[in-house]
Amino acid sequence: MKVQLRMGEWMITMGIVGLYRVFEYGLRNEIIDQQYRQSISVRPWGLELDIDVLPQLPKAYFLYLIDEYSVAKRDSEKLRLYMKQAEKEGQFQEALKNIKKTVESTTKEALKYLTHEQLENVLETLKRIKKYEDLNDLIACVNTFETIIYDKKINQKLTIENFKDKILKSFFGQVSFLNNSKKDLDDLDDYIEVFQKDYVTPIFYDLQLEQVLVTASSSEEIIRFLDDNKDYGPFKHLKKAWKLKTIEHIRAYVKERVNKCLLLHNYLAFHNFEEMVFYPIGVANNKALNFNWDLENKQPRPISSLAKFILFFIPAGSAIYFKKEGFDEQSEHRMYAGFVQTDTIFSEILQKNNHFKQMKQSKEPFDRIVSKLVQSISTEAKYVTDHLFFIEISSNYKDRKKTYLHYYHLPSYLANYFQSSYAKKLDYIKPYEYREQFVQHVLRGADPVPVIYKYLRYCIENEISQIGLYIAVRERNRILQLKKGVKDMSSTDKRVYAVFRSGQEIRKALEQATASKAAEQYSASSNKKVNAIAYRLLNAAKAGNQKSFMDTLFRLHMSAEKPISPIFLNALHERDLDFATVANAFIAGLLSSGLQEEQEDVVS
Repeated sequence: MKVQLRMGEWMITMGIVGLYRVFEYGLRNEIIDQQYRQSISVRPWGLELDIDVLPQLPKAYFLYLIDEYSVAKRDSEKLRLYMKQAEKEGQFQEALKNIKKTVESTTKEALKYLTHEQLENVLETLKRIKKYEDLNDLIACVNTFETIIYDKKINQKLTIENFKDKILKSFFGQVSFLNNSKKDLDDLDDYIEVFQKDYVTPIFYDLQLEQVLVTASSSEEIIRFLDDNKDYGPFKHLKKAWKLKTIEHIRAYVKERVNKCLLLHNYLAFHNFEEMVFYPIGVANNKALNFNWDLENKQPRPISSLAKFILFFIPAGSAIYFKKEGFDEQSEHRMYAGFVQTDTIFSEILQKNNHFKQMKQSKEPFDRIVSKLVQSISTEAKYVTDHLFFIEISSNYKDRKKTYLHYYHLPSYLANYFQSSYAKKLDYIKPYEYREQFVQHVLRGADPVPVIYKYLRYCIENEISQIGLYIAVRERNRILQLKKGVKDMSSTDKRVYAVFRSGQEIRKALEQATASKAAEQYSASSNKKVNAIAYRLLNAAKAGNQKSFMDTLFRLHMSAEKPISPIFLNALHERDLDFATVANAFIAGLLSSGLQEEQEDVVS
């Protein structure tokens, strides 16, 4: 029997992508029998699935995730890097600390599930290593540890526990083998059996019922089918409701009283879209008063067993990565699942998400990822970008906190920006998190000026001089101009650069004045003076206080005996440039020092 898995809501499309990845992985690694090679076919609208392959998928699912999140592979990669550091005497102690931390963490986790004398010995030996002279012992210790954790049984157990806790519990509640009552499952076969029972078997029951309802010639035939499968929960209620009913009444009951799936239409729905099925946007039944379906408090959002099964493949269909949110001490690293959604055929969505995942694994910056994905689209930019957006989702069932769900839409003006050479200049914005936050503000349709304010403050506090400040100000202005429909940036670019150069000239004048005073008597360094002035100007810019900003600006120019450019006066009326662009460009120039060579490279 074949069923159609059609794309729809983004979470279903993510699940379908994950299902196909697992299927491909299973065939490639001979986990799925080759007789099922044609069981899943790519169609423009999604996948066509022969349900005979379903019992083959649970094993492929686990082995796919074990390969993807292998603890042995993860620790081995870390230890190889640390060992390279340890070979240098000056870095030995730092490397040794990281090696011990990695080995101790994994060893303690392993010993919770099994007894392993050799692993305990490795831990004890490692504790005795303290000096660079013990390097050979450290090498032997690490090699032994790697051999042990690559043992199939150990790696599988550690990896399953790891992705259950770190990955799957970001998407699902205490369902199936994720339930606390199943924490004593021993090996891979136990997990496969539970997955089969909870996710695969219900699909066969439900689809067989749909078939019987169509082909049956009498009500007795339908009741007999329910009796033969009486252990399946939903059938108990149906048998009670259909007892002594005619076949016409039964079919009318199905049409009027049995819900259809909200995610995969036309399939009977005996389950609910709740937090255990998809935690990030699901709601617990007893708290779903605003979501009750036909005022039935036990059926708030009906979905089919087939949809429930597909949703469980979302972790395989998304790109999993960690992202730093916020800045400095107030920052936090969160795990996100990312996905590229576009209004096109399934094969292109699959290709784009494979590309997206690959780039994320290579730690490509978000702006470069967007640029590459847009450039790979052959259709005209305006059409495609109206139908292309990125989804990022982060939640965790354990912490009972909020879900972070980001939608990044890509309108045509942004597509044009990322396709142009302008976007390449974002590489100058460093550290990395400022560029990421800048791009994410832009993709959300928000003004990135708050990021620029934080970036300016970071450079002031750390006395950093870099061309990235100017680039951030100029690229924000370019994006604002593109949004307005302006195509020729040359005139506004020149104005931004003129303001930036004005800040540089004022800094130079302050440095010269400080140098001449220093020859006569003690005076504060020019850097301290510049930073104090930059703080004052930045506070005025953030507050939108043009009067305070211009007052400081007049005083600076008077002390430097330099005329004020008409651009500053025009900024009061925002004729050529908005106030934030003028203020930030001037502060960026004021903070720049010794950037002439780099400056000439980026202003063109």
